[in-house]
Amino acid sequence: MIFGLNLPNYGSLGNRESMIAIAESAEEVGYSSLWTSDHILIPANRPEPFGNVLETFTTLSYLAARTETIRLGTGILVLPQRDPLLAAKQAATVQHLSAGRFTLGIGVGYIAEEYSFLRGDFDSRGQLADEYIQAIRALFESEHPEYHGRHINFSEALFSPGLHSPIPIVLGGGSKAALRRAANLGDGWYGLRLSPEAAGEAIGALNQMVIDVTSRCRYASRPGLGDPLTLTPRLLSMATLT
Repeated sequence: MIFGLNLPNYGSLGNRESMIAIAESAEEVGYSSLWTSDHILIPANRPEPFGNVLETFTTLSYLAARTETIRLGTGILVLPQRDPLLAAKQAATVQHLSAGRFTLGIGVGYIAEEYSFLRGDFDSRGQLADEYIQAIRALFESEHPEYHGRHINFSEALFSPGLHSPIPIVLGGGSKAALRRAANLGDGWYGLRLSPEAAGEAIGALNQMVIDVTSRCRYASRPGLGDPLTLTPRLLSMATLT
């Protein structure tokens, strides 16, 4: 078992000095990964704990230059609120700057007001996430990327920076829809604020979904389909670095 740390890029610790201290200390004591939270514009009636949030890709790009070995990940990026092509570009850039240490964690979010602020469609966020993930995979996995969906279309396009090592895509959330999305489209799963018991139950359900997906989709061409998923439950208890 390996241990990662949710980096508090929000609240009272959402500042440059804390980011440096936590990231460098986590790497020094042997944590395997750091994960940032993602919110862009929080409604004023629910400021805690995300009233002060550093932007996730910018933070990870900065920490890529302050660390050497620890993996860096979005835990999680609310993808349907963003342009997926820009998100893919940002992810590939962090992967390049970190020398291949980046993991893209994706979720659909839960704050309807934030979707409204960002001109997003809260009710369709699951469908949007599915399409956006497939579009991002097309950019990540093909030398000549092409994708044609309901919302995203591109062909004869050049995507850079090129990926010399794959970017794992892990899907976050504990709902049945989130677990199905991880089984169908992800390289792994990122659980959110779970007790060890709840994490165990979710992992059991997810493993069964993976078996079901691979038994139905042996014809599928996506690389890695049927390989073991990376499971990253984010537990309620938090470690303290001293």
